[in-house]
Amino acid sequence: MNTKIMRVNKSCPYFPCHSGLEDCAFCYCPFYPCGNKRLGKYIITKERIKVWSCKDCSWIHKKKVVDKIFHLIRWQFIQAPDRGQKFKLKDTGIIILGHGSKLKKANDTIREVIRTIKRKVSCPVIEPAYLQLFKPELRTSVKKVIAKGCKRVVIVPFFLFMGNHVARDIPKAIEEEKRIYRDVEFIYAQNLGQDSRISDIVLDCIRKAI
Repeated sequence: MNTKIMRVNKSCPYFPCHSGLEDCAFCYCPFYPCGNKRLGKYIITKERIKVWSCKDCSWIHKKKVVDKIFHLIRWQFIQAPDRGQKFKLKDTGIIILGHGSKLKKANDTIREVIRTIKRKVSCPVIEPAYLQLFKPELRTSVKKVIAKGCKRVVIVPFFLFMGNHVARDIPKAIEEEKRIYRDVEFIYAQNLGQDSRISDIVLDCIRKAI
């Protein structure tokens, strides 16, 4: 049966605690009591105590809501103080580095990812790059973001597996750029396959297929 339910705790004796339940990541709402009259209301208990009731609210159990909260938490972590100084995006350039393909449509995926990132967060300098078979190559994109005043360059390998490109070729290319731009900090992010959320994506693809 096709279902949208993810990250659910079916072993919970109260499952499902709400109609339309999609996500159990927040069993107890971190915003309680929110005071939003569209989501709940104050009631008087038998003990004559005024409490906030949201028994009919499933907002915090919606997958899109939970994903948004996790996104904000992750982004807040990125912006956390680093070595005593606040992370400054205006001085940071991000490069999404893919393998590259002779098929132009295949390379458009990274540009679409970049457009999505820009819609979600304030990230003024973010560029695509390709290891081979397509342009711009990494060196060109590095030069471009540094020309925009970036003092820190984060390179994200858009690769699923920890193969030779991720483990050897890209680090080697980054070291070459470090020798050219000695006053710029280069950060090599993890590849996609090292993220546990990949399994959620795979499961989602399976559910859509069946």
